[in-house]
Amino acid sequence: MNRENTILEKLRPVSVVDERWPAEAREAALERLLREAATAPAPAPRRPGRRRLLLTAALTTGIVAAGAGVATASGLLPDSFTGPLSFWTSETDGAVDVQTARRVAQGPGPDGTVLSVWSGRGANGTVCVSPMFEAPGPIDRPAPKDFRLAGGQCNRPDMRPEPFGGMGGSATAEGLYTTWASAGDAVRADLRLADGSVRPTIFAEGLFFFWYKAEPGVAPPTLVGYDAAGAVMAETRLLDWDKLGR
Repeated sequence: MNRENTILEKLRPVSVVDERWPAEAREAALERLLREAATAPAPAPRRPGRRRLLLTAALTTGIVAAGAGVATASGLLPDSFTGPLSFWTSETDGAVDVQTARRVAQGPGPDGTVLSVWSGRGANGTVCVSPMFEAPGPIDRPAPKDFRLAGGQCNRPDMRPEPFGGMGGSATAEGLYTTWASAGDAVRADLRLADGSVRPTIFAEGLFFFWYKAEPGVAPPTLVGYDAAGAVMAETRLLDWDKLGR
């Protein structure tokens, strides 16, 4: 048996076939396989088929999606998104770059949307936040193309923290209120609606964010704050629609 046959013989696993396949026949078969392998022509190159093309398309799609995510994470936000948030820069004398905006929290919104909170931070510690309504998805998805901004505010680092219930917000002509309230010592807050239902708020950057639809003749909701033990620590009645002349 030559050297090649010896190597193949050692690599070949032992089985019950050894008992029924004579050694001379095995050696002859191995020699024939080696000769055929040495004299066989090289396979002709072939064009990639559909499976290969589909794989390439899938990889390309993955790169595009990852690129969009990386762009968001690295601050490469489109002007169509950063434009509405440009007040961050003007309100802070340039301390907060709108390109630092990141989606930091989100929760259910009206009509199948989500209420998301975007935050940006300056080198001097100034923090700007803006809530907006957009299509649902993972919190780390790229900046939306279609959204409705609902205001926002910027706080300097030297501003004294407010107690629970200090509020800001915005409203639409249809009576959709988007509001944020200072958390103070509260660790959680709920919105109690006039019909008895309870809606959780969204916490971000020391504020509770929420929305509600105000209607004439319907009592406004109440914001309820809870301490770390889960006990109610404060309640704040929200804006009364009737008193606003609607």
